[in-house]
Amino acid sequence: MSNMQSMLKARTAPNYKPPFGYDVTDEGNLIPLEDDLELLEEIAELVEQRALSIRDGAVWLSAKSSRTISHEGLRKRLMQPVRIDAS
Repeated sequence: MSNMQSMLKARTAPNYKPPFGYDVTDEGNLIPLEDDLELLEEIAELVEQRALSIRDGAVWLSAKSSRTISHEGLRKRLMQPVRIDAS
């Protein structure tokens, strides 16, 4: 099984939670949620400028978006952006 096949199989598992700003299809492909990604970019700028803490950013994102995110999840998302491999 190739790396891509195993990644797609993992994404179709019942307990898989896609990264913030993305949803997953039945086939295991990630699809961007444009509104959530725009909110994430807005928060990333505020956190980088130190106008907002990561914890406060996570609370704001959870209130404004279609999904929830913890402060640790936001920190990880800001430190390691999602890379989608073209297939």
